[in-house]
Amino acid sequence: MRGIQIGKFLLDTTALIDFSKGREPAKSKVLELIESSEVGVCAINVAEFYTGLPLEKRKIWEEFFNSLLYWNKSLETAKLAGCFRSDFAKKGQPLTTTDTLVAATTVQEEATLVTSNIKDYPMKEVMLLHINSNDS
Repeated sequence: MRGIQIGKFLLDTTALIDFSKGREPAKSKVLELIESSEVGVCAINVAEFYTGLPLEKRKIWEEFFNSLLYWNKSLETAKLAGCFRSDFAKKGQPLTTTDTLVAATTVQEEATLVTSNIKDYPMKEVMLLHINSNDS
């Protein structure tokens, strides 16, 4: 990522895990985004992250998540996720409900999805930032 990124960014679970483990360039990118942009999460990302989080680290991560924006899912988001899932299934490319909900949240918030699993988000409507790439 070259220069300061400005805009809205949703951290997916892979970005959160890479950041939590101090993996570069993910760690630096997330810190830069937090300093310069609106950064948020949604229920799916938080739930998936907490699934692997040891009890003794929950307080630290609670503070971290409280410092970010939190984007709820609306009925429109749910319908868009269902359409994504249906459309790609018809093309022979099944997608998970969780990934389509994350994608739909990103679209509804007019944000960029920060992820290391870009293959999980083939929708043309979803703007992506690859967290483990040194490219911008």
